[in-house]
Amino acid sequence: MALFASGWWWQRKVAVAPRMEPTLDTPSPALGRMTATAIHQALTDPYFIPLERTADFLGQHSDVDEITVEQLQRYMSDDELPTCFVWSTARGNLSIGHPTSPWVLERVVELVKASLQKEAGRGVMFVDTFSVESERYWLGYLRSPLRAQDPRQVVGVFFSRDQYLSDVVPRWIENLASRRRFPLIAFQRNEPPIHNEPDGDVSIRILRDNGEVYLQRGRSFEPWQLIYSESKYYPKPVVCMQPGWDLQVFSKNAEPKTASGSGDKTSFLILGAGLLLFSIAYWWGVSGGVKS
Repeated sequence: MALFASGWWWQRKVAVAPRMEPTLDTPSPALGRMTATAIHQALTDPYFIPLERTADFLGQHSDVDEITVEQLQRYMSDDELPTCFVWSTARGNLSIGHPTSPWVLERVVELVKASLQKEAGRGVMFVDTFSVESERYWLGYLRSPLRAQDPRQVVGVFFSRDQYLSDVVPRWIENLASRRRFPLIAFQRNEPPIHNEPDGDVSIRILRDNGEVYLQRGRSFEPWQLIYSESKYYPKPVVCMQPGWDLQVFSKNAEPKTASGSGDKTSFLILGAGLLLFSIAYWWGVSGGVKS
């Protein structure tokens, strides 16, 4: 009986693991969601912030006669994207921040004019998409004054979504991941660090809607290291403006999901061995008593 109790005690000792105190680096869905949020903000702030700050400015200065392209560009955090524009409804002239195809500019004005006719006085910020010569574009704009049925100006931004995917997104994610001043997350490097340089524990991967890898950063991509997946929490995720894409977050600190299962297996083996030894000792004692 003592042997059975000993086996049961060892089984409990193995099965009940000590509870770990959470830390800032503890792999969890919460850490993954925070990482995903930082990425989404890094990929949208450069083209939304100029519009948001312009809207705030117009809301606080209702007597302003006009907004200039230079003012919009001062709100930009990136020199390459987006392209700012100001269109005068009275004069019909268009001012832009970057040289752009005349066909793209023509399409922008067409969409803005159509919006003024069918959405007069509704909303503050308007978003649209269009294609020119098989290239996709994103367009965001607002009226000056805000909500005016007959605004003096339409101010906004636009950019090529194809250029955004091919050149800009990788650069913006790298800027976020390699940020040295007040880093939000300890992102892992693509290559192992040299010497004693610090390395992070979080890796990220963006998948296309067909499951192909669009972009990844880091080295830890084992299935059991996955701590967050956009598609798991949102039925129709939108990543990098692409419906159906997925954003995944991994942590090298995650433990294999089979660890608890192997612990349970080990504990049952210990318990089983204890019962077997107890049975052998019992029947040996019984058989010895019969002979005597």
